[in-house]
Amino acid sequence: MFYLNIQCYIYAEDKIKIGKSADLKELAKTCVCLANTQGGYLFIGVEDKDKLPPNNQKINQEEMNDVIKKLRSLTNSVGLVNPKSITHENGGEYFVIQIYPSMKTIATTSDGRVFVRVGDECTPVKGEELTKSIRFI
Repeated sequence: MFYLNIQCYIYAEDKIKIGKSADLKELAKTCVCLANTQGGYLFIGVEDKDKLPPNNQKINQEEMNDVIKKLRSLTNSVGLVNPKSITHENGGEYFVIQIYPSMKTIATTSDGRVFVRVGDECTPVKGEELTKSIRFI
C-alpha cells in the first residue's frame, strides 16, 4: 500500500495537514471541497513539521499514477490535472496535483457527499443547503 505524508495548499498560504499516512478517502473529500470552491493544489510527500520532503524520499511514476487513479475513483466531477514530480533542493521528491474548480457541475465523493471550503475548513453541504444552491444555477 502506498503511504505518503500529505499537505494540501490552496494557492500559497492556505494549507490542510492530512497526517502521517495517506488517507485517500479523506483526501478525496479535500479534492471535492477544493473543486466546489476555487480549486487548488495538492502537494503530496511533504513533511508536516519540516515543510519539505524527507531527503531520501523518491517518487516513481507508477506510485504517482496510482494515487491519481485512486482519487479519481473516489470522486465525481473533480478535475485532477497536471501531476508533476518535483525534486526539492534537499534531494527529496514530492509531487503536485492541480484541482480545477468545478464550474458546471457539483463535485461529489464517490458515495455522493458534497463538501465546500469555508475559511480554511472543508464543510459538508446538507440536503437543504444543496437544494437552495441548485435553484440558483
